[in-house]
Amino acid sequence: MRARFRQAATWVWQHLLTVSSSVWLFLGRLGLAFRNILTWTIWKPLFYLTMPVWLPLRWILWDSVVAAVPPVWRFVGRMGLALRHLLTAFVWRPFIRFVVRPSNWLYQRILKPSVLWLLHAIWQIILWLGQQIRRFGNFVWQKTAPQRAVYGRRVSSRWRLLKSNARLAMRRPKPPTSAVAAPKRPRENLRAVRTFRLATAVAALALIVVVGMLSRRESQPTAVADDRPFETATPQIIVLTPTPQPSTPTAIPTVSVKLTPWATPNPLDGGGAVIFTQHLNGNSDIYILPVDQSDPIRLTSHPAEDRDPAWGPDGTEIAFASRRDGNWELYVYNIPNRELRRVTRDLAYDAAPTWSPDGQWLAYESYRDGNLDIFLVKADGSEGPFRLTDNAAPDFAPAWSPGGRHIAFTSLRSGSRDIYIRSLDAGINAGVVNLTQSPDLEEDGAAFSPDGRSVAYAEYSAGFPVMYALPLTEAYLPASPAYGLGQQGRSPAWSPDRRSVLFVYDQGGRSFLLSGSVEAWSVVPQMFVTDGRIHDPSWTAVRLTPDMTSRLQNIDRSLADNDPLFVEALAEGQGQAGQPSSLLFPVAVNAPSPYLNDAVDQSFAALRQRVIDEAGWDFLGQLDGMFEAIDARPLPGQSVESWNKAGRAFDFYFREALGFEPQVELVKLELNGETYWRIFVKTAVQDGSQGEPLRSLTWDLQARSGDDPSYYERGGKWRDAVPAGYYIDFTALAADYGWHWVPANANWRTYFPDIRYWHYEKRDGLTWEAAIRELYNDEELAPVLERP
Repeated sequence: MRARFRQAATWVWQHLLTVSSSVWLFLGRLGLAFRNILTWTIWKPLFYLTMPVWLPLRWILWDSVVAAVPPVWRFVGRMGLALRHLLTAFVWRPFIRFVVRPSNWLYQRILKPSVLWLLHAIWQIILWLGQQIRRFGNFVWQKTAPQRAVYGRRVSSRWRLLKSNARLAMRRPKPPTSAVAAPKRPRENLRAVRTFRLATAVAALALIVVVGMLSRRESQPTAVADDRPFETATPQIIVLTPTPQPSTPTAIPTVSVKLTPWATPNPLDGGGAVIFTQHLNGNSDIYILPVDQSDPIRLTSHPAEDRDPAWGPDGTEIAFASRRDGNWELYVYNIPNRELRRVTRDLAYDAAPTWSPDGQWLAYESYRDGNLDIFLVKADGSEGPFRLTDNAAPDFAPAWSPGGRHIAFTSLRSGSRDIYIRSLDAGINAGVVNLTQSPDLEEDGAAFSPDGRSVAYAEYSAGFPVMYALPLTEAYLPASPAYGLGQQGRSPAWSPDRRSVLFVYDQGGRSFLLSGSVEAWSVVPQMFVTDGRIHDPSWTAVRLTPDMTSRLQNIDRSLADNDPLFVEALAEGQGQAGQPSSLLFPVAVNAPSPYLNDAVDQSFAALRQRVIDEAGWDFLGQLDGMFEAIDARPLPGQSVESWNKAGRAFDFYFREALGFEPQVELVKLELNGETYWRIFVKTAVQDGSQGEPLRSLTWDLQARSGDDPSYYERGGKWRDAVPAGYYIDFTALAADYGWHWVPANANWRTYFPDIRYWHYEKRDGLTWEAAIRELYNDEELAPVLERP
């Protein structure tokens, strides 16, 4: 079958070749015939017709030129050869003999070696200069690293701001149709405002002087609950009924406040004066409260923070920490001489001073070489600093023992905060004893009793601070287990007679300065109460004379800055009939919907600028969320009552807390059964001029995606060490401007959106429904509020 098919194909192919060859031969002959026709009909007649024209020209021009050119060409060639011989004999050979050869010898024997040596020397000089320039460049590069970081942050912040402005201009999300955009407010005349404030301050000061000269009556108490003088008023007593103390310190006292007469013994019989830090209006200053008075004396009024006050042993000097010179340093104020001297002079962080019993030395915490440790310095700054501790874990909050040879401090050496004590007779890493030895608890704020037989401290593991005392032997070792004092409070300080303990109790955003008797803890008189926060109380036995009081008033000799941190200036036309009481206001940030309620936008702008000033970069320039529409659906498991819908919340860029080099650190706190996140933002400059070091372990959210499944179930893990560097407490700064953190939802360990560390709200005491009605009327809210 195949052979037949092959034969048929061969036959077809041969016939195709025969036919195609015949056709191709026919076409070739047809073309040749066409060419002959064109030659005889066009080319030949044209050739003969034009011959009378071109034939004479050929005879005249071409034939004559052909006959004349060869002789001329031969003559020119011979003349050129003769000229070459002349040039060779009389020019080129003499030039080679008398110019080229001497020049070559001069170059080879003299110029070339000299030039090579000179080039080598110049190259060596260039290499040396390059090394010096490189060393100098490395030195300048290292020294200017903080400034470059600041400039980089500023450029990055400005770039983000430019992008956000461009995004707002090109892709600005439209506000809800029901909301009315606030008109632009005219800019105030700052010079006129400042002039008015200065005139008001001068007039108020003159009025106070006149009234003081005309009146002999004592000033009435303004900072305590009772409005009568301290000597005649019925003292306000906080009666604490503690629960029975079990073997482990887990007692939670039941607190009730009522006015009762003084109990016996009186916790304030020790007399003297108390010095403390009060944080008001975004700044910390130092105040002194004599025990027999109700109004404190303001010691400092500097715009920078002043804190950590400590009475000297004889009561004539006060040590404290301040940022008045640009970074945290130690200062001592001499009361009789009215002299303020600076003790430490280093860019590193120095704070929390404590006096030696002889008044010659100060122990303090300092951040050097990437670690927080305890140091010693002479009180007059003539000697030191000398390092007392050298451990990878932070050591801070020192307290000097009355015996003078031991210093207690707080440390994270065991993985949690414990109270340690160090003997000054041992080496730098020797003689350190863990007094509390409680790896599952968090203790802080050690304070020795005047006789050195007890140390009081606060324990935080229950979600709130509880006071404890630990008996000590003569060698400053634990004599018996710690016992609870039955009080909720922090920052303990003993009275000079050892019969009372002063402490700070926080409740409802206020701080109470309380004193409890060691012999009768059920009665706690209130010494002072403030709307701000009180820290670091210290009690001295010295009674303030009128002369000392005058020398302690406002050592900075400047008017106290009582101006608010911000003013919420509402746009005109709000609250009209049929209109919502507040408007939405655009904010120049990079956010999906950059709008805030007009009642909170100024506080956000002030907070943002404060963070830029404190941290050195625009942390709030890029946000993950701001305003949400009223009909926006919440994420699974989250409430529909989102404060973003009221324009009273923002979500900062949560990715700053993630990654290999996070710019944000999280400290997990368990308060009243709920999980909160304290936010610390890393500063742009890490030389001590911005922020302060961390004192707590931070939470590692990245561990959720690691190899250990238990970390996912727990929502992460504590970091192995405290992160190095300087940070600002963003949570505390935000609270100064009315923006508060929110607790995480119950499922935060396994559901990332429920962590909510990025979310901050400003409620101003409103309910969600009242806040949402500031932007929407009843008709617009009816479908939303009725939705199940």
